[in-house]
Amino acid sequence: MLDSSFQDATAAAVLAPRIHLASAADVPFIVDAIVAGSRDGHFGCDCTRPDVLQGLWHQVQAVVSDGVTPLPGARNGAGGRAFVVQAGRATAGFAMLVEDTPGSWRESIELFAMTVHPSFRGAGLGRHLLTSLVRDAQSAHVYARVAFASTAMSGLLKSCGFALGARSGHGTVTLEYRRDAARG
Repeated sequence: MLDSSFQDATAAAVLAPRIHLASAADVPFIVDAIVAGSRDGHFGCDCTRPDVLQGLWHQVQAVVSDGVTPLPGARNGAGGRAFVVQAGRATAGFAMLVEDTPGSWRESIELFAMTVHPSFRGAGLGRHLLTSLVRDAQSAHVYARVAFASTAMSGLLKSCGFALGARSGHGTVTLEYRRDAARG
């Protein structure tokens, strides 16, 4: 007879969320998630425009395949990483981290984009993804520009130690996590 605690542990391991670097196979999920989120005002891109959608595909593919983020201006070529979180065998969400400027990974990175698929929300996957990435990135400063419409994202960031930041743009608020401030 099998020990029942072994069966419980095995079931929990199968259902435990797993985070890994995104692969080329994850690009359609990431792009579709950004497009869906942009329709609801959560991402600042107009994905109804073919040129914007083409640029988004290019940007996500470059981050996933090359670890480099094509961006306008001084940020062009900044290092970037895309991660996906899986619940069981299903891809449940993603996040992208991008250097503030090329070569600044240890000093300052942006939580460039993050979402959890609606069918997986409320299970703690977003919190798990966010806290794992902030911890593992080891950057002194992590910031996120959050659309005013993204009240759930703002709440998640604040509950994980992010505070109102100095930067903001049209229709966004910036929340920041500073490793030194978080330590106490």
